[in-house]
Amino acid sequence: MFLGQAQCLRAYIRRRVRDSMEAEEVFQDLSLIVIRHRSAPKDADHFSAWCYAVVRHVLARHLRTKRRRAKLLSRVEFETTVHEAGQRVDPERAASAREALRTLGKSLEPHARELLVQRYLLGESTEEIARQLCESPAAVRMRLMRLRSIARRKSP
Repeated sequence: MFLGQAQCLRAYIRRRVRDSMEAEEVFQDLSLIVIRHRSAPKDADHFSAWCYAVVRHVLARHLRTKRRRAKLLSRVEFETTVHEAGQRVDPERAASAREALRTLGKSLEPHARELLVQRYLLGESTEEIARQLCESPAAVRMRLMRLRSIARRKSP
């Protein structure tokens, strides 16, 4: 049934993604999901509607990933440009950042502070930290993400 819908789904994707290579990538992702899915509707009308719902989710994920990559790339380019230009950090901003970090450090529990020190000061990987704590690397990454979120909320 998917082969009958493929041409219409490709056209739908191309209308939303202008780059033909990206459109093909999205179509391949969609194809894998649809072909591997065991509980797809058997009725042709329901199958078509289900495919369009899946393609909307695949497109949304693709666009989110594309935005994240662009944001990360622009941040890396900015940091590289600043580093290459030899610009120095604003002393007032650096002082306020240090003070915010000091305040945050005092408000955190000792194990959370130790986790941040291990990861960002000592440069240990999440796998190394996870081994020491007898946790999964994913759990360590989640704790770090939550701590960074707390830090962002508490920063001025």
